[in-house]
Amino acid sequence: MKNLPFYLSRNLLIAALLLITFQACNKEDNNPSLEETKRGVLIKSENLVTLTRDEVQQILIAANAQLPLNMPYGVKILSVRYYTVDGEGNETVASGAFFIPQGTNDMPILSIQHGTETKRDLVASVSQNNSTEGLVGLITASMGYLTIAPDYPGFGVSHVMHPYIHAESLIPSVVDFLRACNSYCQGNQISLNGELFLTGYSEGGYVTLVTQKAIEENYSTEFELTAVAPLSGPYDLKGMTDSIFGSNSYSTPAYIAYFITAYNEIYKWNRLDDFFKAPYSSMMPGLFNGTKSWGYIVNQLPSSLSEMMNPDFISDYFNGKEADFLAAIQENTLLDWTPEAPLHFFHGDADNIVSYQNALTAIDMFTSKGADKIQLTAIPGGTHESSGPYAIVGAILWFESF
Repeated sequence: MKNLPFYLSRNLLIAALLLITFQACNKEDNNPSLEETKRGVLIKSENLVTLTRDEVQQILIAANAQLPLNMPYGVKILSVRYYTVDGEGNETVASGAFFIPQGTNDMPILSIQHGTETKRDLVASVSQNNSTEGLVGLITASMGYLTIAPDYPGFGVSHVMHPYIHAESLIPSVVDFLRACNSYCQGNQISLNGELFLTGYSEGGYVTLVTQKAIEENYSTEFELTAVAPLSGPYDLKGMTDSIFGSNSYSTPAYIAYFITAYNEIYKWNRLDDFFKAPYSSMMPGLFNGTKSWGYIVNQLPSSLSEMMNPDFISDYFNGKEADFLAAIQENTLLDWTPEAPLHFFHGDADNIVSYQNALTAIDMFTSKGADKIQLTAIPGGTHESSGPYAIVGAILWFESF
């Protein structure tokens, strides 16, 4: 663990210029060959836009994201559809975006997992301007990374409820998008250098870490990770839930509403009236059906956790009467394994949404299990919103060191 290093301090001005809004932010197959399924098969790719280097610079200038980084390449952006599976192993179709550098060869792949989102079309596969990851993908592709941004279930072409912070449902959409990317490159004479990087902020940090776990435990014959940078994610879901429920105070209850409503759907509990007070219990399915913006949802829900949550549920949780709910939380906590690839956490030490303790606990657990390639960069005074640009720039600079 360490405070902000010199190489990142020197680039704080770079991060400050990156004025991109961060929204507050397994079913693992035991047979990776998947010979009898369509997982990772590319269905369709559509060219959204091809930009010259100068056009990329103009977009970044318009977004107030002028970065003194070396970005010599134009970028071709594709909207992609591919086959994957849901959390129960059922075949489904998902989407995402490819950002392909123009005029270069032997490229590394960088997969960017997006942060908390609720509106189905606010993803990079619809437009690079629709999400933070779209603009970051434009930057990293112009630097020479073949950058991919999976939408996840519930976004883009997928109309299911998004399985928020649920490992088994999220892993396939990332792994299979990597497969689709490799397939596209092979079919279009795009040469890769074998390097593979993962990063993502908030929920994207969670998805990044669980994807590393899945690849190292189940897909190591297909993928070899070069480096992984999870940014401000809820890795210790059990510890975080205990802390929030114990204090009965949380700055943005909409996050809690999102993950409990998603779990209610995934695990088929049909218990929203047990979890939430009226009238909020009846509102949840409509709020999180993919048609509402995050700002709209926050405004519809109370600012006080105690006003939204059923106190009997909180009491039963701590008294051991919520066995199914507790089992689900523990199942999706990401601490019981030993990472192998170089791993660098970035997290604001004043994060008011996803506690900095998540990174500290993850590092303590991983090092106790023998992991020895782990770093942590604390962003001094960084909240969940303000830390985003610093974390992204820090991750990019760290990847450049490879």
